[in-house]
Amino acid sequence: MRKGLVVLLAVAMVGVFAPPAMADVSFFGYGRVIPTYYSNFDFNKNQPDVGTINEGGAISGEHIRGELRLGWKAGGDKWKLNMIAETDIIYNKNNVDRTVGTDGAAFGIERAEFSYAFAPALELFTGWPISAIDIGTGGLLYGDDHPIIGFRGKLTDNLKYQLVYIAIQNQAITGTSESTLARDWRVYFLKPEFTVGMGGAKATLSPILAYSDNRDRAAKITYYGLEGIGQIGMIKPSFEVIIADGEFRGTSRDIQAYAAFAGVEVAVSKAFNPYVAVRYTSGDDNTTDTDVEGFVGITDIGRFTPLMGMDGNILGEHLSSGASLYNSPLYSYAPDRAVGGNLYGGISNASSGNNPGSQIIAVGAKGSLDDFVKNLSYKTQLFLIRYDKTGNLVKTGGGTVSKTAGTTFDLQLMYAFSKNFSVNGIYSIFAPGSGIKDQLPATAESTNASLYAMNLIWTY
Repeated sequence: MRKGLVVLLAVAMVGVFAPPAMADVSFFGYGRVIPTYYSNFDFNKNQPDVGTINEGGAISGEHIRGELRLGWKAGGDKWKLNMIAETDIIYNKNNVDRTVGTDGAAFGIERAEFSYAFAPALELFTGWPISAIDIGTGGLLYGDDHPIIGFRGKLTDNLKYQLVYIAIQNQAITGTSESTLARDWRVYFLKPEFTVGMGGAKATLSPILAYSDNRDRAAKITYYGLEGIGQIGMIKPSFEVIIADGEFRGTSRDIQAYAAFAGVEVAVSKAFNPYVAVRYTSGDDNTTDTDVEGFVGITDIGRFTPLMGMDGNILGEHLSSGASLYNSPLYSYAPDRAVGGNLYGGISNASSGNNPGSQIIAVGAKGSLDDFVKNLSYKTQLFLIRYDKTGNLVKTGGGTVSKTAGTTFDLQLMYAFSKNFSVNGIYSIFAPGSGIKDQLPATAESTNASLYAMNLIWTY
């Protein structure tokens, strides 16, 4: 009797104090090494190249960037965890030596996502994963890895939703008399997704409602939009329309701006999938009035969109901060840092409502060349770029700046040596049009900006 009681007590103690069952954890990651050459980002052959920045830091000319990631994930029936540590550096001794205080001295948690599904219609998620509102179409409004918390779910077979809070800036400064909200920037968005159609003709339609409470720039903006992605046999149309309606607090300045995208891709064959697309952001032409008409998204993410996007092409690089008269920040396809003043969003919160806007007509194609060279694929595209308004741009010698901004051409070739090692090369140029040449110094000898990059990618 006593022995049985002891055994029962021991079992009970194990049940109370035993740790919960451990989940299986899997590791993944990659090393991406990118030898790169930038040339004439300022479009001026008569002076040395002006430095710019990319994800690895400040740079010009020839350089090698390293993007190194270590990830791990775990999950169960209802919960998931995914974290990625990253260092992103420009190759040099100070970056790679493990010295305290130097660039790249330690890994940081670049991305993290934690989720729990209470029911199919209610999943809580948080962290700082890649999140987006419209990355599937034109990327005009938002895509980034800012900290978020929100809910998502599947309400019916044909209806999904996201309701998300994004904490972009939360920087109360101690020891000052300023408001604790003065430097904050918070965004809220609701995006339902309706699936319509059946068989070989289907589409998703997504109304967009986003509110940008940008205290740091004293701006409040409501974005209204509609996004659509469809497929009818081998034809894949997509579009989005965004309206920015807001104001600068304590002033008479109103924000009324617009943006739109439309494109269609046709799957002609495995080797040839052509597309055509149009991308538009409204511009401002008078800095002295109270109407702010230059469109600025929360973060333009054109570089990573499926039709016009290319990770590493010249237009998605940092053509700003003195390095280029086009003035598009990293990832953006719009010249939203041009002119300056009336800032109300964009990457690093530095994009101007006085910007000239843009009109881009794009044609391109992609495909697999397996039938000719096994494991070889490609993407190529041509952009014809115009300014929407040029009233705020300054022409050297006086007069009106032309709306013809220029032409870009991209060619990317990708070859997989194995499932764990691949190489892709990018050749990308930006030929300035008369609109950029009008703004160059009188002594400039205008020339094409160009980029050459090789991605060496090890994955596991």
